[in-house]
Amino acid sequence: MKGQLIINHLSFIIRKSRGFTLIELTVVVSIIITLLGFITISLVRSQQTASLTSVEEILVADLRQQQLKSMIGDTEGRSTSDSYGIHFDSNRYVTFHGLAYSSADTSNSFFNLENNMQFNNPNFDVIFSKLSGTISGALTIELQDNTNSNLKRIYLNRHGVVTQVETL
Repeated sequence: MKGQLIINHLSFIIRKSRGFTLIELTVVVSIIITLLGFITISLVRSQQTASLTSVEEILVADLRQQQLKSMIGDTEGRSTSDSYGIHFDSNRYVTFHGLAYSSADTSNSFFNLENNMQFNNPNFDVIFSKLSGTISGALTIELQDNTNSNLKRIYLNRHGVVTQVETL
């Protein structure tokens, strides 16, 4: 009889502790939602940073390519070699050949920035001199991501070399 009473009491305890209460489920779901929110915010930030870095790396590669074309006397199928350069607008940059940028030249290549990015100092040209690859003076190019106000500064010395890329 006493043994039967203990078994009944234990089976009652086991049956009672089989499920979760509504409060326990609510707390666990709230913690999971909070953690997912933090993860999502972190992923969005890293994607924005990666996007800005990607544009900066492509721009630096294009600067080097235009300088190299000037230095080796690349003709791109024309009869004479020429200087090469990059023209900057607020939302794009254009690679070109010659001593000055001409928007009417059909051989220009246009590179549009993403909607959330811009150049802070638009409407100027970087022109690499034929054979030497130098530019008229040291300059700074500022590329900004407007969604989080991240800024990349690209410094070029008078030799046309990228000396520093600064993230602000």
